[in-house]
Amino acid sequence: MKIISLIPSATEILCELGLEDNVYGVTNECNFPETIKKKKKVLTTTINFEKLDSFQTNKIINESLDSKHSIYSLDVEEIKKIKPDFIITQDLCEPCAVSTSQINEILEELSIKPEIITMSPKTIGQINESIIMLSNKFMVPEKGNELVKKINVGIDTIQSITKNNMERPRVFCMDWMDPIYSAGHWVPEMVTIAGGDNMPFERKERSVKVSFDEILKYSPHYIFIMPCGFEIDDTLNEINLLLENPQLNKIPAFNKGQVYIVNANAYYSKPTYRILEGIKIIARTINSENFKYEPEPDAILNLQNYMHFESFSG
Repeated sequence: MKIISLIPSATEILCELGLEDNVYGVTNECNFPETIKKKKKVLTTTINFEKLDSFQTNKIINESLDSKHSIYSLDVEEIKKIKPDFIITQDLCEPCAVSTSQINEILEELSIKPEIITMSPKTIGQINESIIMLSNKFMVPEKGNELVKKINVGIDTIQSITKNNMERPRVFCMDWMDPIYSAGHWVPEMVTIAGGDNMPFERKERSVKVSFDEILKYSPHYIFIMPCGFEIDDTLNEINLLLENPQLNKIPAFNKGQVYIVNANAYYSKPTYRILEGIKIIARTINSENFKYEPEPDAILNLQNYMHFESFSG
């Protein structure tokens, strides 16, 4: 059985289900677990985003959506060599999706047509459903049930601590920095489970563009900066986009040093089982007295502490 995964979340889930040996092709963004990086890259971007800032990236993505021209390139010849039985793709996020025409091009050139599996989870419940679907499809249902049970037990444990909070802090999760977007899909649900309140429009929505005045009005107690697909170092490279705003200290989170940069690529941007770790990270941050959890060293960074360290070190 040969599987090509065109979405990093599916790649992570397949590996956790013990199916890594069946994965023959992945994307250039599939980087977890570490061993998956050895697999053939059959999907790459036509744009070198590492050389672009957030504003330029947002502009190119919007232009791509308007023109219906994909920024992704499929290695059809490599896929023909692999002769996959299954190709997993998604239609949840247009900027991250392979176009239908590209998938049809593959099918036309393959003598044996693979089964196309589309995943589009928008909530935590749907993430669990996608895990069960994959585990059933690839005949490892027990592992799928075990993984979903682990997620649900973890969530229940967190909620047993946070559900009775008399005061729920206001939390803002920043999905992009220039322009500013509020994180959508499963992220608001993660905040609620962790014991926080979301901006009013953040429930079951896609990422939403917000103005700085809207953030001021909401007056969040905590801000988690999690640009889609970014790790902490990526965010730090552009953090001056925010720090140059003279009104930052009007926001309680900035004024009280409660602004955090998190590893979005690992724990927030992808609909995979690792969102449980993301919930734990938020919960231990906004409920530090009641919820104890030690995240990975590269998972979260307090922005104020980082700025003080940089100032001290010169």
